[in-house]
Amino acid sequence: MNRWSFRLLMMVMVCLSGVGLTHAEESQPTQVTAKAWIGSKDSKQLAVFAPTEQIILYVEVSTNTWYTSGTQIAAIDIADVLVKQRNPFAINSSVRKQGQTWSTQLWEIVLYPQKSGDFTAPSIIVNAQVAGPGGGKQAVTLETKPIPFRVELPAAELDGSRSWFSSTKATVEQQWQQSSEEELKVGDSVTRVLTIEAHDSLSVLLPNLLRDGISDVWQVYPSPAELMDTQNREGYISKRTDSHTYILQQGGDITWPAYEVWWWNSKEKRIEKVTVEGKTIHVKHTLGSWLRAYQSELLSSSLVIVLVVSLIYVLKRYFRTHSKPAWYQFVRSLLKCHWAESRTLLYKKARNTKQQVALTAVEQQPQWNRYACRVQQENTRRKDFIWLWKRLSARATISFRIPRALKQLDNK
Repeated sequence: MNRWSFRLLMMVMVCLSGVGLTHAEESQPTQVTAKAWIGSKDSKQLAVFAPTEQIILYVEVSTNTWYTSGTQIAAIDIADVLVKQRNPFAINSSVRKQGQTWSTQLWEIVLYPQKSGDFTAPSIIVNAQVAGPGGGKQAVTLETKPIPFRVELPAAELDGSRSWFSSTKATVEQQWQQSSEEELKVGDSVTRVLTIEAHDSLSVLLPNLLRDGISDVWQVYPSPAELMDTQNREGYISKRTDSHTYILQQGGDITWPAYEVWWWNSKEKRIEKVTVEGKTIHVKHTLGSWLRAYQSELLSSSLVIVLVVSLIYVLKRYFRTHSKPAWYQFVRSLLKCHWAESRTLLYKKARNTKQQVALTAVEQQPQWNRYACRVQQENTRRKDFIWLWKRLSARATISFRIPRALKQLDNK
């Protein structure tokens, strides 16, 4: 037997053995199984997750024949848990078990718990149609076992005082857009755009960072949030984009605040924080905006000016028919260096406050006498008069005298 004849004989034997194995497998009774699990397939411990963390519920359907129609998995509902079947198709594969080929379908159902607590994934009803004995179709209905799991707050910092979410990877991008490339003025607009991209999350779970309230320096016009959920080689990717347009209402420096984005890294099991920087711009005033911005100051200043002018007018009219105050006459005489008039006013004040007609008789202290003698000389100084006047004024506030019977004597 030559080499080619030997090869042909071996190929025939292999084909006959394959046919025998197929008939052997077909002779086996039809078997269909369904099971579900969360996390590790072989784990016996209770799975623990964080709020809003992505949890994948696996459902595996296997048969020792083959599927003749599409498998259907009933929808499930869990209180305070978002349930989403992102992939409408199963992952098909085949395995060998004890010398027999099994066809397998693996389904994924994604869960997002909204709060802490103990939860249970209910039984899932699976409807499958497989090949029965003799090649006929056989409909099978199976039910998986309930699966408990727990959700706990991963860190004390992630309490109800701040918004956060769970993800395996997250990035935050910010963009600023202006209606004018030149210097901004009142009436121009500024647009702030924030985009959060998170892996293994859901777009509706991502927070809205732009929470600007009412302000006098702008009018804000928010745009509807753009939510997008996609799937690629890196897994599930969710994106949220928020945009606010600000119409500038006042001039000067306008500042937008910075924001902090907190999220739980479910892959590394740690808290992550991203800071989004704020921005300050200078806005040029228009005449109308300047008047509106400083209307309170302008009104106050105008009122003060009117009051001052009115007071000056009233005082001028009053002093046209009345004598001017003694302190005013004294200051005017000192500024004009009219020493004689200044001495007369000092004597008059000494008589009114101390009932003395001589300056040296007011006090017996050496310092007083020294200043009183200086003002009598020709080379007197302005500060000597001022010292004596302040001294007499201070004594007048604490002294008490009986008023004169005739007020005309006070003017002499």
